[in-house]
Amino acid sequence: MALRYGYFDSEIIGVNDEGMPIFDRAELSDLFALLLASLVSDGVLARPSTNFRVRAAGSGLNLELDPGFGMVRGHFCYDNEVSFLTIEAAPQQYSRIDRVVMRCNYLQRMVEIIIKTGEEAANPVPPGLLRPASGDYYELCLADIRLSAGQKMIMQSNITDTRADSSVCGYITQLIDHLDTAVFFTQLNAFYKEFVQKSNTSYEEFCQMAQKSYDEFFANVTRFYNTLSEQAQELHEQYNADLIEYLSKLQEKGDTDLAAITEQLIRFRNENEAEFLAWVQQMKDILGEDAPGELLTIINELRGEIEEMQEMLLSGNVMARLLTDSGNYIVDSMGRPLLSSRPICKCN
Repeated sequence: MALRYGYFDSEIIGVNDEGMPIFDRAELSDLFALLLASLVSDGVLARPSTNFRVRAAGSGLNLELDPGFGMVRGHFCYDNEVSFLTIEAAPQQYSRIDRVVMRCNYLQRMVEIIIKTGEEAANPVPPGLLRPASGDYYELCLADIRLSAGQKMIMQSNITDTRADSSVCGYITQLIDHLDTAVFFTQLNAFYKEFVQKSNTSYEEFCQMAQKSYDEFFANVTRFYNTLSEQAQELHEQYNADLIEYLSKLQEKGDTDLAAITEQLIRFRNENEAEFLAWVQQMKDILGEDAPGELLTIINELRGEIEEMQEMLLSGNVMARLLTDSGNYIVDSMGRPLLSSRPICKCN
């Protein structure tokens, strides 16, 4: 269903010379509008709460307008379907505030909902509302739309709902503005801003507390690390000093023990060297100059004698070398002495 509105004069009605309708008991719409304007206030119905609510469409610079019912100076408009609005391109340098306006258009005999475009500025303000005592238009504001420079899509946060503000719109009430919601809206808006400010302050305090806690924790960790490093360095230095002292003592003891052993060896040498050298000289005198050869000869002779004694003990015969008249041993072709044997006793 398209937007409906009423009541306005029909073009086919006639009037007399005094400006009165020529039909019996006929009246102009102004009288009916005066009646309604006297009984109910301008604005939108408070129930449901979505009456002519403005929402972001979620794409581009488009808006959605919920179904609703509104009154403007005794004239009404009504729509039971969602309608769509598109605002002009965003500003290029500064910000801009546009308004969604419910307007009584006396020239075209209709109540319409349009976009009023604001002026781009560093500190923008919304466009003014036409609200003359008499004239061609009378306007109410449903919502303000704030656009940043170069903005491509409207977010819900860009929209300020002004339906509850009776200074620009308000809710329909009985008996000529019986309920003035402008003060309530101002108080509510102030409370909201104060709440947001306190929330931001609390968040900033929370961030400061968190940063302070982090700084204290980091300082404690750093201090603990430095203390641990200092203790480790002290332990390392103490260990290194103890090790050096131990090695020094060990070296000192080793040098002392080595000196004692050396001294004992020197004393032994001094005390026994003369006797040892005398014994060596005696052995040289016995063995001659060719000590190894002489010693080997003696050993061989002793070994031969031992073998002969073993042979005599085992055989029971005495072995004797044969001598010549000149006193030389009789030997065989190999140069070995010839032996003669005889019983040790007559027991055999």
